[in-house]
Amino acid sequence: MLQNIALYLLTSQFGIAISQNLNGMAGFFQRHFSGSDNLRLVSIILLLLAFVLFLFLIVILYIKSLLSFIKNESPTSTSAGSANAGRISGEFENERDKKQEAERELARSEKQKQQDRIQKQLRLEDERRRQEKAEKELEAKHLEKEKRAAQKQSSLQNTIPFPGLRGKASSMEFDWKKGRQGELDEIAAGIEPFKYTPDKKPLDALAGLIVNMLGRDIDDGKIAQTIKSKSGDLASEDDIIQLIDSIKNFISLSNNGKFENLPNAGELTPPDEALYMLAKGNASYCLGLMEALIDNNIDKGHQAKNTQKRDITFVETSNYACTFGTLASLQDLQLATGAFELAIELSPKNVNAWSRAADMYTRAGSDSKAIWAYQNVIEMGDEDMYPHQTANANKNLSQYYYDQGDTRKAAKLYNDSNDYYATIGINQDLTAREHEIISIIESKQEEDMQNTINKLLNLAVQRQRSFM
Repeated sequence: MLQNIALYLLTSQFGIAISQNLNGMAGFFQRHFSGSDNLRLVSIILLLLAFVLFLFLIVILYIKSLLSFIKNESPTSTSAGSANAGRISGEFENERDKKQEAERELARSEKQKQQDRIQKQLRLEDERRRQEKAEKELEAKHLEKEKRAAQKQSSLQNTIPFPGLRGKASSMEFDWKKGRQGELDEIAAGIEPFKYTPDKKPLDALAGLIVNMLGRDIDDGKIAQTIKSKSGDLASEDDIIQLIDSIKNFISLSNNGKFENLPNAGELTPPDEALYMLAKGNASYCLGLMEALIDNNIDKGHQAKNTQKRDITFVETSNYACTFGTLASLQDLQLATGAFELAIELSPKNVNAWSRAADMYTRAGSDSKAIWAYQNVIEMGDEDMYPHQTANANKNLSQYYYDQGDTRKAAKLYNDSNDYYATIGINQDLTAREHEIISIIESKQEEDMQNTINKLLNLAVQRQRSFM
């Protein structure tokens, strides 16, 4: 509307009308105001009219510029509106994309949950099958154990006893302070008790093979697998692992000069002879050396004024007692049990001592003491630091819980134990080629034994002596 008014005011007809009116007014003023005084008044009036016309012209120019500005702003407003509309449309698209992405993420999450549920069901099913298998194996072992016990009882009834040997073996005590070197020597030189040797060999008959394989730098895992294959059910996995460690400990003590610095070293059997006799199945000479070392350390511990130094000495001596006990367990259960109980007395937190004492209690038929000792192993022993002690405790506790009727817990412990033994491969069968190699090693074992011991004990010069 304002634009139409401005255009009308600026047309030529409006200018002509103004011009005609001004001419009429000029004539009017000339006719009626011809005097000098009137001319002054007319001049003033005309001046005012000119000023008014000037103001009117300015107003017209302002209106024209305003219309021009409004006209120019219209496209900009349109483009801004378009931009706003585009932004709103873009936001709507983004919102829709986010919604679709959320829906896809939700679908993926549901799919993953479904897969997890399936995997969990499969794991539970696998665990159930493993437990059933473990329960069957435990039941079979239980039946086999009862069968062997019955056969053993029948064999004992049909065997001619040896009262003298039985009495001496059962009454022999081990004095940790005074020692019984003489009695050990007598046993070593005397007649060994009658033994029935089946196809599988007992551990004392396999000690030489362990020494031989250590001298050939064969790793402990392969040695344990070989000994388990040779001994079968006559030795447990832990018995084998402990014996290998104990022989290595004895060799290490010999190489570190522990036996040379003993007060009565001149009266003791040299370590190389003791190790040779151990390889022949007679551990008594090694036990004599270990007894002297233990006694000497106990004396040092009692004489130590510093409490920390005394505790360190007793912990060290506790480990020596475990080595003694494992070697003694090859021939004397009572002596071995006493050694492990001494190890516990010297260091109550010695997990290995508790594990070995539990094994001895199991052999002696002291089931309640064995269970108590195995539970101490589980409570005190970290599975990463004491893997084979924990596995051994789990294996024996599984039989206990099976007898108690808790087959689920028994199966879990049995599986945990088997998982560890599977990782070290101790129960894996030897290949035909490996059996051939072991046969060759055994055939040369006797003639190579002195050289093997010299190598293990780092002897620079081979001693020319008879060990018989």
